[in-house]
Amino acid sequence: MNNGQYGGAPQHELNIVSNLLRDSSTANQLLVGRNRQKPQYWLRPDHFQTDWLGDAYEALLSGGLGDIDQQLQAYPGADRAQVTAYAVIARMLTLYRQRAAAGDPKAQWAVNQASLTHSDFWVGLHNDVSQMAQPTWPANPEHARHDAYVTARAAQHPSTIENVPFELSRPRGYDNEARRRELAVIGAILNDPTRAQQFRYSPQNPDASPYWLQPQDFGDPATAEIWDALVTGPDPAIALPAATDPNLTWQERAAAMIQHITTRLAYNDYHRSTGDPTAQARLDANVYQRLAIDLEKASAPNFSPNPDNAAWYAVDFILEPSIPAAVEDLAGRVRDYGLSDASLGQIGLELGTNVDYALGQLAERLDEGHRTLGGYSTPEQTAIPAPEQSEGQASYTSVPTERRVLVSLVQDPGQLRWDGSTRSLAEQDFTLPEHRYLFKAIQSLSPGAAQDRWLLNNKAEQLARRDGAPPLDFQELESIGLEARTRKVDPAGRGAGHLVTMTVRRTARDASTAVEAAARETLDPRVLIDQSREQFKRATREALRYQEQSVPEPTLYSAQQAHVA
Repeated sequence: MNNGQYGGAPQHELNIVSNLLRDSSTANQLLVGRNRQKPQYWLRPDHFQTDWLGDAYEALLSGGLGDIDQQLQAYPGADRAQVTAYAVIARMLTLYRQRAAAGDPKAQWAVNQASLTHSDFWVGLHNDVSQMAQPTWPANPEHARHDAYVTARAAQHPSTIENVPFELSRPRGYDNEARRRELAVIGAILNDPTRAQQFRYSPQNPDASPYWLQPQDFGDPATAEIWDALVTGPDPAIALPAATDPNLTWQERAAAMIQHITTRLAYNDYHRSTGDPTAQARLDANVYQRLAIDLEKASAPNFSPNPDNAAWYAVDFILEPSIPAAVEDLAGRVRDYGLSDASLGQIGLELGTNVDYALGQLAERLDEGHRTLGGYSTPEQTAIPAPEQSEGQASYTSVPTERRVLVSLVQDPGQLRWDGSTRSLAEQDFTLPEHRYLFKAIQSLSPGAAQDRWLLNNKAEQLARRDGAPPLDFQELESIGLEARTRKVDPAGRGAGHLVTMTVRRTARDASTAVEAAARETLDPRVLIDQSREQFKRATREALRYQEQSVPEPTLYSAQQAHVA
């Protein structure tokens, strides 16, 4: 709800509502189509980060604009801003009553406030709306669609920098020829907007974009934003009436779309400039004039060998080269999830849903595009193993805790049947070979035999020989057996939980390392996606092995732990 003086709302959100309050025709810029029986708008109330502005926007489009016009006709000599504010407040109150009847507690609170003789909430709301309805409000109604675009994008790509709509793409290896190829794809659609149909597909997720080529596939952040403004974003240039006007020449249609794009990019930088010096520098240098010239050249029929092959060019020059960068980004997210101090259940959820969905969407877009490479991966293909750990890298091991857990298990092997982290222990939770084979020996022996250090050590050595492992360190085996006989330790549960956590962290780190190494190889992008999926599935399985286990670190040995980042 509003907390006075606009509630700290972003300027672009305030501008949208202000423009609607001052000029009802502004709503036409937000229409999805002009030939629909019932108006449909591409900017939704839930796009607003400020709740009360989203409510005001919904109230205006659900009848508030008509109420304002009726009130102004009924009271032609009244203060326009005050009449507008009263009409909007009445419509918002109706909206809150409807929500309250449906069980919304926030709406019920607002309705209750309206029953008071003097309500700070409603008085503050009235004053804010009245000020926004003043003709001196610093916003141009002609730019309402660009304010709305920033609002819609900010909802989908929240930024840590104030008033920045989103960051579409990160720069990667790039040169002038790569930029020319990206401009050729963009120019082909500027020349003939119907070519955008080559990029449409029906994704399995109905919420996904219907275009398989996305802004993040472009290597240059500038061309990424151009593609968003031209094709994939809210209110794209290809949806302009001028883009399909048969009475215009292709040059005139292209000019209208280029004007739309450059205005949008300038507007984005205007909002970014509060926290981004490079955006302010672009504004000062008016780079958009030069950009308009480049787009005009790219829209010419002879800019690319054959503009009708734009979709083929997009796959070869944009989509396929972007896959390694996208997979590397996912690898970084997996590493962040796996090394975070969150519950393993949450880590597993992130790995098993978000990352798998992102990989699936990459594969789907790649398959739906005009594929030019052969050699899809086969089911027999094996994933690339993780590279060896380099010197000085965080180890994510807890050797003292491993010893303590084994001592506890030797004293009471029955703990392996207890519910909880001890029962979920697996051999990969132990990093030293001696510890792994001791654990396997405890699992394979009866409880009475597992407490006999001679039988236990002999079984561990047998298992190691069977697997072809190097000889085990006899002193390490003996020291664990001796400690089990001479010192009573706590149950293994807490230490076991920590070992499980360390395994999740190691697996996430190793999967990320392997995927990033594979992304640097020259592979068919589909092969890279399949290999990455196998690596991430392994990390997911480890995280889900004991879903409710949190991440405590045992205090007894905390000073002796190996370094954990």
